[in-house]
Amino acid sequence: MKQVRTFYALAFGLTWGIGAIPLLAGRWMPEVHLSTANPLYYLAAYSVSLSGLLLTWRYAGSKGLRSLGSRLMPRRSSVRWILTVVVGYATIIAVTLWMAGRARGAPVEIPSWSTLLSAIMITIVRDPGPLGEELGWRGFALPRLLDRYSPLRASIGLGLVHAAWHLPLLFIPGMPQANVSFPLFTVGVVAIAIFDTALFLRTEANLLMAIVVHLLANWCGGLAADAQALSLFLAAEGGAAALVVLGGGLRRQSPTQRAANARPFSPSP
Repeated sequence: MKQVRTFYALAFGLTWGIGAIPLLAGRWMPEVHLSTANPLYYLAAYSVSLSGLLLTWRYAGSKGLRSLGSRLMPRRSSVRWILTVVVGYATIIAVTLWMAGRARGAPVEIPSWSTLLSAIMITIVRDPGPLGEELGWRGFALPRLLDRYSPLRASIGLGLVHAAWHLPLLFIPGMPQANVSFPLFTVGVVAIAIFDTALFLRTEANLLMAIVVHLLANWCGGLAADAQALSLFLAAEGGAAALVVLGGGLRRQSPTQRAANARPFSPSP
């Protein structure tokens, strides 16, 4: 846990410290502010993965870094689980849009395929979350938490810390997190942590799955047209996470199952 606490301190310190620079500068130079157009925004966001990489090297050396890199490679089970995640998030956003339509008394327009594809491309290019964070949260912290705690406790604990890391963004106008209450936002982040842990246990700690989940969560959340729809989306994520827990998704697998999932995705000789 000392390593995890060091990671938390470094990730929070770097992210909040770098993010504070444009916020403080804006008091004297109004044209300077923290936004997706500011390079410091991306540097702050990537600080989590940077912290994970630095501490992996500090505690495990070059061998640890190679091991971390190997976890980014797809496994034989990756295609099946990626499809599961895609279908899962498609269901969550469909339920969200249906509930939003019922609440308004009018159907919500479903985005066209061209809009959906352009949105995910924009998310891949502009969203620093998946790559900027997951080498830290799921790459460094989660394996160490699972060495000490149950999968459910590790997921909830990491999710709460991850949500707290976002806290300043809820008070910065223009940030997506500013459009939703912090308790509901926390529900969504803890839900992502539960999904990631369930996949972690079934794909031999594969980091690609965490990146896919993070990407789809942010992309689908961006499809919510307003604060009400975003709140419904986060609540639906929480409901899906509860089903994963109740369905045994956080149950540890047997050594045989783990070995089967550990095989890299490559054609048989």
